[in-house]
Amino acid sequence: MGKTREKRSVKILIQIDSSLNGYKTTLYKLETALKPIGFSIGGGWEYDHGYFDYRISKEGSYYYVRLPFQSINGELGVPGVEVEVGSPFLLGHQYEDGIDKDGEIGNISAAFNQFQSPVDKDMEEIPDEYQEQGKAIIKRAEYAVQVH
Repeated sequence: MGKTREKRSVKILIQIDSSLNGYKTTLYKLETALKPIGFSIGGGWEYDHGYFDYRISKEGSYYYVRLPFQSINGELGVPGVEVEVGSPFLLGHQYEDGIDKDGEIGNISAAFNQFQSPVDKDMEEIPDEYQEQGKAIIKRAEYAVQVH
């Protein structure tokens, strides 16, 4: 078999205490408050829940402040849908691009072997500077949501 390219990822999560946890509003109002300060709706949303992400970059790694929300009264695509905000967290994510040495990895094996030790040992923990930056971003989000 030939060699194939593979992408693996390492993820680390740290919960951030916030007054936004449990906050209820419409998705429209939440989006109107958060987008101007740098949040965007993450790509992994479903019909009943999703995330607002604020990306903080570092070479080779990405850090996101992630603000989860869940629908209270319908699907997220419906105008006027109400949501409840969950507990925000800081997500450290490192993608590793490499060659599969055997080239024979199957779907089942890939499902179990997608996570590996990070190349960047800093990814074993999220550095304090990013934790502090994440907390500051959530404080700005709390203020923005309360103002709207």
